[in-house]
Amino acid sequence: MKINKTYIAPMVGRTDIFFRILIRSISDSINLFTEMTTCDAYLFTDRRNYKVDTNEHHISIQLAGSDPKKFAKCAKIIEANGYDELNINVGCPSSKVIKGAFGACLMKEPKILSSIVTEINEHSDIPISIKTRLGLNYDESLDLLINLITETRAVGCRKFIIHARNAILGGLSPKKNRSIPKLRYQDAETIKNMFPDLEFIINGGIEEIELIEEKLDIFDGVMIGRKIYSDPIFIQRLQNHLDGKDFQLSRSEIVEKYLDAIQLLKHHNSNYLILRHLFGLYYNTSKSKKWKKLLHQIISEDLNVNELRKFKEH
Repeated sequence: MKINKTYIAPMVGRTDIFFRILIRSISDSINLFTEMTTCDAYLFTDRRNYKVDTNEHHISIQLAGSDPKKFAKCAKIIEANGYDELNINVGCPSSKVIKGAFGACLMKEPKILSSIVTEINEHSDIPISIKTRLGLNYDESLDLLINLITETRAVGCRKFIIHARNAILGGLSPKKNRSIPKLRYQDAETIKNMFPDLEFIINGGIEEIELIEEKLDIFDGVMIGRKIYSDPIFIQRLQNHLDGKDFQLSRSEIVEKYLDAIQLLKHHNSNYLILRHLFGLYYNTSKSKKWKKLLHQIISEDLNVNELRKFKEH
C-alpha cells in the first residue's frame, strides 16, 4: 500500500488525541504524529502518562529540546508508552525555540544533535527520525543540512523528514515560515541522492494528489499537514487513488466511528476539545455551513455531542 508511505505532519494545537481519533476513523494506514512537545513538557506534565492506543499505530511523537540527557529520559518513557518512533524537531523557527536554542537552531549544532541521538540509542530501542529544513535564513547552501545528516547518520539516525524550505529565524512568524521561504524540492532530491542508504520523507506545500504521487516515486514518503486538517476527507480520496481502491465511508459513518471512539476515553473533556477538529469534515459541500452551525451550537450550549449523530448527510 502506498498510503502507508504518507504521514500526517505534527501540528501544534491540532494533532492531539482527538484529531488522531478522527484520522483513524477515516484511515487505519496513514502514519500519525503528535504535536511538538518539549522535553520538559513531556517529563513534567501528564503527557508522560499517555499510553498509545492500539488503533493509533503507526504513531511518532515529536520532541523538541537541546539536552541529550533529557531526551534519553523521555525516550525510555516514550518507548514504554508504546510509541513507534521518536522524532526530533530541528525545524521549528518560533521565537520560543530561538530563545531556548532548540528547534531549527540545532541545524547549526550537529554535534549536539549527534549527542541526542547517541543518548536516545543508549537508553532505549525506539527508532529515531529527525524533521528539519533545507537550511537557515536566506542562505540556500545545503552545507548545514549535509553536516547535520552526516553527523547523525554516523551515530545511527537513518530517517529524515525534510521540509523543503529554509527556516527564517527572526522576522518571520511560524505561519509565514510555512509559505514565504520558497519551496526547493530539487534540493531535497539532491540530498536524498547524496545519501542513498537513508530514508527521506518530503514535506512542504504538497496538497494535490498528483504531486503526492509524483513525490512518492522519488522519496520514501510524503508528509501532509494543513490540507488534511482543513479537508479530512482528502485522506479517503488519496488512499483510494494511491491504492487503487473504491472504498468510501460516508461522513455520517465517520462521525459514528469518531463518537464511539471518544466515548471509550477514560477522562472527561469539554465539547470544544472534542469537536474543534471536525469543522472541515463537510469542507466544500452544500452541508458545510449547516454542519459548522451545529458544531458551534453544541459547543456554546454544552449539548450532548451525540446530537451530531442526528445530522443528515443528504
